[in-house]
Amino acid sequence: MTLVVDINHWLVNDELPAGPPRLRRNALRILRFIEYGGPLRQLHGRETLIECRRRPGREPCPGWMWVVKQNDNRIQVHCPTCHEVEAIISGWEETLWADGPMDPVPMTDD
Repeated sequence: MTLVVDINHWLVNDELPAGPPRLRRNALRILRFIEYGGPLRQLHGRETLIECRRRPGREPCPGWMWVVKQNDNRIQVHCPTCHEVEAIISGWEETLWADGPMDPVPMTDD
């Protein structure tokens, strides 16, 4: 089953919700997909370091999730190993994660 989500329905004041734990965990997974997919050009995709959650035949799928930015800017999340589409994400463009990972900041011993 494919999750179709507007991430803004899951955020609280534009931030990750504090709870309930399942909502927070699911929202965090979607935000990770946004971080990978947001910077892409339309009709481009990339592999993520996020494992597939599916269990075809009751065995864990060994696949890694891919994100693809569709021509309408929604982000499609799928696993090329088990051929499941996990999510279609909209409303992500103004989130803190839309531009990808944060820029590096200097770390000092001071």
